[in-house]
Order: sequence, then C-alpha cells, then structure tokens
Amino acid sequence: MSGTCLLARRHVWHHRGRSLVLIACLTVTCCLPVGLRLFTRHVETRLTARSRDTPLVVGAAGSRFDLALHALYFRGQPPRETTMRELDRITDSGFAHAMPLLVRFKAEGSPIVGTTTAYLKFRNLRIASGQPWMRYGDCLLGANIARRLQRGAGDSLMSEPENVFDVDGSFPLKMRITGVLAETKSPDDDAVFVGIHTAWIIAGIGHGHAPSRRTTEADKFSEANATATENASAPTHDASLIEYTEITDENSRSFHFHGSREHFPLTAIIAVPHDLESETLLTGRYLADDDPSQVLRPVEVISELMEFVLRIRQFFELAFAAMIVVTMTLLVLFVILTVQLRQREFATMFRLGCSRFLIVQLVGCEMLILFCFSAVLTLLTLIGFSILVSRLSFVG
Repeated sequence: MSGTCLLARRHVWHHRGRSLVLIACLTVTCCLPVGLRLFTRHVETRLTARSRDTPLVVGAAGSRFDLALHALYFRGQPPRETTMRELDRITDSGFAHAMPLLVRFKAEGSPIVGTTTAYLKFRNLRIASGQPWMRYGDCLLGANIARRLQRGAGDSLMSEPENVFDVDGSFPLKMRITGVLAETKSPDDDAVFVGIHTAWIIAGIGHGHAPSRRTTEADKFSEANATATENASAPTHDASLIEYTEITDENSRSFHFHGSREHFPLTAIIAVPHDLESETLLTGRYLADDDPSQVLRPVEVISELMEFVLRIRQFFELAFAAMIVVTMTLLVLFVILTVQLRQREFATMFRLGCSRFLIVQLVGCEMLILFCFSAVLTLLTLIGFSILVSRLSFVG
C-alpha cells in the first residue's frame, strides 16, 4: 500500500497544474454553501441579540421595519419624527424608563446619536479613554470611527449640515471629543454620541451668545442677516460669515433653547418596562388606530425580517446543491477520461504483474490525496472567513 501511495503522490505532483485546478474546484464547491450558512447564522445571531436586548421601541406611526432599523442600528430614517411629549407620556405612565434618540445628523459619514447617559448604561458602553461629555458640544466616539479618523479625547469633530443651501436651518457644529468608547462589535462602534441638548443645538433649536469681547459665528450670522434686511434693495454677501458654530467654555452657559420642550424633536424612543405586566399595559396604550405613535417589540420585527433573509438563503442553497451535483459529475467524468488516457500506462503495469485491483487503488489514492488537500484548504478558508465575519459590525 505504501508503494501505491508513493506512486499516487508522484503522479499528483507531476501533474500539479491539473491537480491545483481540481483542488480549487472542490474547495470552492465546499466553501460557498458552508460559508453562506456561517455568514447568515452569524448575522442572525448578532441582529437578534441586539433586538432581544431592546424591550420596546416607540416612534411615529408608519413602517415598523424603518423604525426598528433606525432605533437599533441607526440606519435610515423613521416614518416621521416624534417629540418629547411622547417621552413624557411614557415616563408619566410609570410603566417604563424611556431613553430619547435623535439620529438625524452625521459627522464624517457616521451617525450622530443624540441621547442621554442612560442609553450608554443601557447598552453597557464603557469609556476606554477620556471622560463623559461635560457640556453642550461634547461628544463620545465609537471605537471604529475613532480608529478610522485617528482621533481621541481633546480633538474636535465637525457635524455635517443637512442641506448646505438651507441658510436658515441647521449649520455645522464643531464638537469637542471628550472620550472614546470601548469596542462592542455593534453599531455603537460606528456612531458619534452626544447629549440630546447638543443634538437639538445642531438642529438649530438652541443657540448661544458670546461675551461682549468676542463675537461667535452665530452672532456674525445674525448680524449678516440684519444687515441684509436693512439693505434689501441691494443685498450683499458678508465675507466674514463662518461656516460652523463652536461651543466653548466662555459661551457654553449662554446657550438656550426656543420653544416648548414638549415639542422638541426625537426620532425614536427606547422604553424599558419594569416587568412583563408593565410592558403589556404600556403596549395597550398604543392600540388605538388614530394614535400618531406606535410601539413595537424589536425582536418580533427583526425575526420577521430574518425570515425573509432565510428564504433567500434557501434559494442560494438550492443553487449550491445543483453546483455540487454538477461538480461531482464533472469529477466522475474527469476520472473516466483520465483512466482512458492512461490505458497504456495501466497496460504496462498489468504486464509487470500489477493486479487490476492495484490499479483501482492507485486511482483511488490519487483522488483521496486531492480530497485531503481540498479538505485542509476548505477548513483553513472557513476558519479565516469565520474570524473575518466575527470582526465585522453589522446592522447588528
């Protein structure tokens, strides 16, 4: 048997180009279906884990999927915005703790999440370096965005305007980075966290006034508008306009908000009921058809979404099954053609005293070597793929 294996190894090595092609075909055929299942299972685990950790989400009535994806993963926009009145409604009911979310703006392509420190505790977000936000205009960076931008405590970050042509609306805020959050392998790693009041300032609801010795960008903006109003017949552009607002220690206390607090905008609210009975009672308050708000259980919404994804996976698995059948058929055809091309070689071996069974052993040993190499390569590929997938942050 050792002689047969030696001949098989020598034959495989002599025709190494053909052998590598066969090994690659077998490896791809095995990796695709197994890799797809590993990937979808990992995504499902991560998505459902975050949804299971979030009891209830409250927001404006509309698409449940949009609201759930927005509140859990900061993706897309909810059907409409809600207000602080809805948060007070939840808090006053006594059934749950409520955490506001205002996710409308971005910084360097990452979402700015306006919330409270209660959210950080709820998600077990730990500060790896620096300290929590101390005043308006402070922010905390998720681990991924801090790594991507190479910034940390003491640096600054500029918010992006919603519309550069909207002069009367929100304009960029230069935020002070006070800390970087520890990595959690979740969407929180790709977000910029600010206090809810800072998010309202970015939205243009709040503004401040600088001391008499110093003129802020907001004041320059107001002066420019006043000048333009007085000279409406001959409008001019003030070259001294600055394109952002910066909150400093000198002007932070002058920032204030206009309007009623209950009308301040939120995009979603996370509610954590005290117990199952409180959850049922709170959910029952949103059953009216004319209620402008809705409450949903994220685990139910995400599970429904994953059912659709798993149906798609079934179609891929059917395609992969057909591919495996075709590959195995081609492999059998390859063996048959190889045996026919090696008839003279086998005839010589037969004349030298080798039995037909030994020839079958030789061909089988060659195929076994190819399968072993393919199995090892498949295993290494799947291990590397699993490590890569585990490091990815999903919309989960």
